[in-house]
Amino acid sequence: MDEREGVARLTRVAPPSADAGLGAGLMPPPRAGQEPATRRRSQGPPAAHRRPQSPPAPPPSAVFGPTGVARLTPRSAAAEARARELRQVMGRFATGVTVVTTTHRDTIHGMTANAFLSVSLRPPLVLVSLGRCRMSELLPRSGRYGVSVLACDQERFAAHFSGQRVSEVPPTFVWQGELPLLEGALAHIGCRVVDVHPAGDHVLWIGEVEHLSHRDGEPLLFYRGRFGTLAEVSDREARRS
Repeated sequence: MDEREGVARLTRVAPPSADAGLGAGLMPPPRAGQEPATRRRSQGPPAAHRRPQSPPAPPPSAVFGPTGVARLTPRSAAAEARARELRQVMGRFATGVTVVTTTHRDTIHGMTANAFLSVSLRPPLVLVSLGRCRMSELLPRSGRYGVSVLACDQERFAAHFSGQRVSEVPPTFVWQGELPLLEGALAHIGCRVVDVHPAGDHVLWIGEVEHLSHRDGEPLLFYRGRFGTLAEVSDREARRS
């Protein structure tokens, strides 16, 4: 069985501000002299014993591109004030935390996201909402993405893939066909991109679910711009009141 592990080598962006939803957090490139964490796929065992591979990703032309023109709110002072207020209000909506992953040219790319939701059961569809980021550039090429729902003891990886700080423990991945999924997560969802919709300053990437797995455990939460367990979030709110 082939084994590959790696760390997303993406451009760092500014960390999210308090009360903000997670942005397109990306990891910085390795320091000079540091060996890249991504390993090329080994030759592995004979073909007869290899894990069956998923169908090849569709070419970019097969992935629906955004249609229409995103209508952005003018950057007036009033509009910026409303945007800040919306950010603060939506910060009160506690969510789980995911790491979205894909591959391009044998390199794993990942980002932390909480703008993820279920869309449909029949057919099984989910979506992730992305702003202007490297992941949005890669998905038309790869045609697939994985979603790993983080457990409460994986906060280091939420910070790692949002560009806040590099984890001292390198992330490792399990593979579903050609799709990397963060090891140790509570749930794994593998998707094929089937539709794309522009929505203001973000794009909604709808994926048809091709793989599902899960385990029991306590989730990591994101609330008012900070990560934490349910108990930690409750304690912080109690101290505020």
